[in-house]
Amino acid sequence: MKKPASEQVVAMRVALRDCLPSDTRAVVVGCSGGPDSLVLTAIASWVGQREGFTVHAVTVDHQLQPGSAEIARVANAHALALGASSAEVVPVTVDQISGEGMESAARKERRAALASVAKGNPILLGHTADDQAETVLLRLLRGAGAHSLGAMSACDDQIHRPFLGIARTHVALAVTELLEPMGITPWSDPHNADSAYARVHMRTHLEQLRADFGPGIVAGLVRSAQLLRADDQALEQWADLGIGNVEFSNDSIQGTVEVTHLLDLPEAVRTRVIRRIYEQVVGVERESSPLTFNHVAAINALVTHWHGQGEVALPSGASAVREYGRLRIYRT
Repeated sequence: MKKPASEQVVAMRVALRDCLPSDTRAVVVGCSGGPDSLVLTAIASWVGQREGFTVHAVTVDHQLQPGSAEIARVANAHALALGASSAEVVPVTVDQISGEGMESAARKERRAALASVAKGNPILLGHTADDQAETVLLRLLRGAGAHSLGAMSACDDQIHRPFLGIARTHVALAVTELLEPMGITPWSDPHNADSAYARVHMRTHLEQLRADFGPGIVAGLVRSAQLLRADDQALEQWADLGIGNVEFSNDSIQGTVEVTHLLDLPEAVRTRVIRRIYEQVVGVERESSPLTFNHVAAINALVTHWHGQGEVALPSGASAVREYGRLRIYRT
């Protein structure tokens, strides 16, 4: 008689099922061959067989390590053995741009490759609660606001992280339960032990914090991220109303708004409106915007502490100036 699934595996199955839209017919799983992604593939395949959706495992080969093609091939073979309907390897070339680290550049290429294969279907990623806690701490040390401290979302429009509330130790138990009986050994990425990466440093510090303050620290950081994400969404909705008072030129190279409209807004909303004007004028998305805290503070001072100061120089050839009771952000 087959042994029933453990409490941890059942919780993972429920989390994955609840994270997906009810009409899902196909999903793409990002499968690196590591423990988190292989357990995710196994769980997705089990749920998919019962909920009626197919599982396509995609291994992105960043080509950054010797033997990466073979590592990707083995990951694909493991995914198929774990029940994936199909699997493929997608090679990418990671090009760093100025000011961008290798981790960020690789993540960008990986996301683009997964999105290209998924063609609108949900993409499943194996991030755990520990990954979320590490992200919150890293961003906290960088002086981030609510938007960034909200960290990763469990269920975005296309990206889904069903294990975001599940501890890494539970995933390790699932490896013993689901993978080892099949003779599958997850790949151990040497980058996860390379102290050159900030996340590896933070992982070590988080382990020490857990030893000092107890295992609840991870759950607390995850909960903080959830609360901050909800707060940020509410403020963004308020900013949606505030941006309605902004007048953009036909070619969107400048946006102007009455200072009195901005003064009526709380600072947390006002600074969001300022960021949005800049992003539309320069043509960038929030996640890739070069606008810093100091830039926003200088623009905000044109509204709240006006004493005749001149224009504020901004990244990407933009400027901000106060003229005749209006704030103008424009691209030169």
